[in-house]
Amino acid sequence: MHCHLLIPGLFPPFRPETRHALRDLSLPALATLLARGSQKTLPDDSMDAWLCRSFGVEKQHDWPVAAFTLLADGGNPGGDFWLLADPVHLQLQRDRLVLADAGNLDITQEEANSLTAALNEHFADEGMRFFPTRPGHWHLRLTHPPAHLQTHPLETAIGRNIRNILPSGSDGKRWHSLLNETQMLLHRHPVNEAREQRGLLPVNSIWPWGGGVLPSNPTPHFTHIWADYALARGLAVATDTPCANVPETAMEWLPAAQAGSHHLVVLDALRNVAFYGDVHCWRETLLHLEKDWFGPLRQALSSDKISRLTLTAFDSGQARSFSVSRTDLWKIWLRGKPLEAYFGES
Repeated sequence: MHCHLLIPGLFPPFRPETRHALRDLSLPALATLLARGSQKTLPDDSMDAWLCRSFGVEKQHDWPVAAFTLLADGGNPGGDFWLLADPVHLQLQRDRLVLADAGNLDITQEEANSLTAALNEHFADEGMRFFPTRPGHWHLRLTHPPAHLQTHPLETAIGRNIRNILPSGSDGKRWHSLLNETQMLLHRHPVNEAREQRGLLPVNSIWPWGGGVLPSNPTPHFTHIWADYALARGLAVATDTPCANVPETAMEWLPAAQAGSHHLVVLDALRNVAFYGDVHCWRETLLHLEKDWFGPLRQALSSDKISRLTLTAFDSGQARSFSVSRTDLWKIWLRGKPLEAYFGES
């Protein structure tokens, strides 16, 4: 049985002055797996790109993340063009326009319904319809697909000045105008006035990304997928691949996994804390993963309960994989290094 772990946020780009929090970080199982596994740098610049490529999905102007995540949320993309239109807060800081995503906004479903209803009324003549599939994640259907629109994933915009990563392409200027209209509409919406009275950040914009139509022929690549991540779950739906939520620990996962199969497990608990640079929370989360996943999986590999373990990490626009077999564990001359040694490594 081959277990393939996807771990975004494993080697985050923490500032040098914050790395003192990594001292005395004991990760014996992970250190062994990284040191004794065969390492490869992959062509993918994100987990979304890796997932799409793995399932034979070709890039359109963007990776068509929106259509697959709609599938994961129980929707039917049909043959329409879809974008993710995630609700965000933009804050002007001197000459910078900085984005905070829905993780900082605590949006309720009622608020999402009210805000998207206003957007739908305003943009009806533009052939745009917003769907608040989840409070913090909205989908947008376009009656008239753009000729060329290139966007940036939300994760690349969080906490950053967005001026240089706004939508581009031949339709880029039109989308700059649409975003300005959206911001003016949301600014004066009663939901945001009420939020500000309660001391909450207003939902004053959207972030469009992941546009495209649902491909007709994605190909299955794994026999079972274990993920809470929407894109992975949507790809499972599209390829009729069995899918379940990620168990709390590897000890819970192992009895449920079928011998002789190829399993994908998405461990994304480090993802958001890495994006926001929360070193202490990242450290605590990683220690839990060592105890609950890396330690038990190393033992399962040693006892031949699994035949191969692959870890693929995504950070700073780079993907790296480490693949370990049972015999690789005997390479005791390959000693584990501190995790910090892998940060920024190419």
